[in-house]
Amino acid sequence: MKIIDLVILSIYTFLLTFLGLGVVLLAFNLLPLEWVWTSITYLVGQWEVGLIGLLFMLISLRLFLASLRFRKNHETIITHTDQGDIHITVTAIENFVEKTARYTRGVRAVKVNVQKKGNVLKVIVKAVVSPESHVPTVGSEMQKRIAEMMKNTVGVELSDIEILVENISNEFKAKQRVE
Repeated sequence: MKIIDLVILSIYTFLLTFLGLGVVLLAFNLLPLEWVWTSITYLVGQWEVGLIGLLFMLISLRLFLASLRFRKNHETIITHTDQGDIHITVTAIENFVEKTARYTRGVRAVKVNVQKKGNVLKVIVKAVVSPESHVPTVGSEMQKRIAEMMKNTVGVELSDIEILVENISNEFKAKQRVE
């Protein structure tokens, strides 16, 4: 989940906890029912209440879709051996391809996306290349290294390796670490 989704989820959880507390107070007669009915009758016909309800509905939908995206990263490639199956996550393959591509001469930074359709893998590498390098040569070298390392280390042949050079720059973008 992205950080914005986590912030929204925290606020959403707090509000639902507050609502749950109100229901518990009603259940044990600690909150007079007349206050609740008075509040509800006041809310009828207020467009602001409808707007808040719509906002809650949109937040729920966003969190639901974020949870589906989160599950996507747990897709695996299955390799069968005599002793049993080996499951390799798509995230592990993305990390491996990123490290392989990053160590190609002339590459400054990379972002990798692996798409799995059935048993076929497609790798999309977005790269920043040094201006001193010959871009087609760097791209070809990256494709060759990725295909070779995937076959030798992971045991999987890729259907397609797409290289997208997003920038030609000397700037180095260091990957930020979360501690």
